[in-house]
Amino acid sequence: MRIAYFTPVSPQRTGIADYSERETLPYLSRYADIDVFIDERIKPTNQDLISNFNIHPYTEYDEMKGKYDIALYHMGNSEYHKFIYESLLKYPGITVLHDIYLHGFLWCNSLSKGDRQNYLKEFEYCHGPEGLEVAKKAVETGVYPEFEYPLIKRIVNNSLGIVCHSNFGLKKTLECNSGVFTSKINHPLRIAEEIKIIDRVDTEDLKIKLGIDKKEQVITSFGFISAHKRYPILLSAFKRFLRDYPNSILLLVGEDLMGIDGLITELGIGKSVKMTGYAPFNRIMDYLAVSDFCVNLRYPTAGETSGSVLRIMAAGKPVIVSNVGWFSEIPDSCCLKVDVDSYEEEILLECMKLLSYDIRLRGALGANAKSYVIKEHDPEKIAKEYYMFIRNILNGNEIIIEDVSEKLIELGIRDNDADIIRKVSERVHELF
Repeated sequence: MRIAYFTPVSPQRTGIADYSERETLPYLSRYADIDVFIDERIKPTNQDLISNFNIHPYTEYDEMKGKYDIALYHMGNSEYHKFIYESLLKYPGITVLHDIYLHGFLWCNSLSKGDRQNYLKEFEYCHGPEGLEVAKKAVETGVYPEFEYPLIKRIVNNSLGIVCHSNFGLKKTLECNSGVFTSKINHPLRIAEEIKIIDRVDTEDLKIKLGIDKKEQVITSFGFISAHKRYPILLSAFKRFLRDYPNSILLLVGEDLMGIDGLITELGIGKSVKMTGYAPFNRIMDYLAVSDFCVNLRYPTAGETSGSVLRIMAAGKPVIVSNVGWFSEIPDSCCLKVDVDSYEEEILLECMKLLSYDIRLRGALGANAKSYVIKEHDPEKIAKEYYMFIRNILNGNEIIIEDVSEKLIELGIRDNDADIIRKVSERVHELF
């Protein structure tokens, strides 16, 4: 099997580059010959990628496409995926939907460049007359529906198969086109040596190295600092938390995209909050090693699976998450979940207090989380699942339509089952 693999790569600051370089390509390449296609403007910096794969600008794929059995596209919600989007529409293959709500991607490639028509056209294609009116209103008011309307219909309709990392994403995909071939394949995570050695780290020495008092309790949040990560809620809860646990510090590890300094100053907690800015992988591991527990909230969600949360869990660290999307699918024994409602801050505060005084609970949650990730997110297991799905797409006669119907029913799509099966059958004949 020969695969043309389309993805962002380092130095592009996106988790999907890490996903491909660390968690997917080294393992999937055991089952197939893979060439990597990238944005022609980018010079890769990952030496393992450069040493082990042929890397081509995506513009060469037109002449080379005859060499491959299938193209695999990794689609996310940022400007880095424009070349992937254009390629998958021109050369249908299997698309991995890392995000379901792609407003950020659409905005970057339309309105930010003064292209109003493409913005309106895409909303209308995905959501009909209602979508067109929503887009017109957004353009007029400047208030954008980033997490309300999935913008994946054109991608789904132009793909031979779709991979999602959650039931949430799978359901949204099938609502767009119930006849598309889909598979829910977990987000892989390599239990790297960096994570394994966390258990053996002298945290007191590492704290000194990082400029943290060795007696301070460390609460950490990883990822870009943006509005949908609920930082105003977290900071407000942390201010109240400090009344009972004044010897604590909140680490915010990630690039600040919302200018949160003012809120920190307004709340008067500047001495207890440490912002690191963008951190390379090795430094992220250092911050993770000194963390007592983590808080990674998310609402609204773009339907993404969080590599940051999986890495926290793999390191055996307890984490508090929002009870939405993929996060709600994490077993309750592996994390604490906070509903996004009028009691969100109160429940978050109580969860933080609970993890602070109950060391045994911290240990149990961390151990459960690590075992879960090792079992369910093993990149070797997931590479095989990718291979089997790709093979089934190439050999259409191996796809069992009844299985698709059962999957739809499991996801709560119960109406018109007979019609769904008919559509799937038509899709099989159309493609093969």
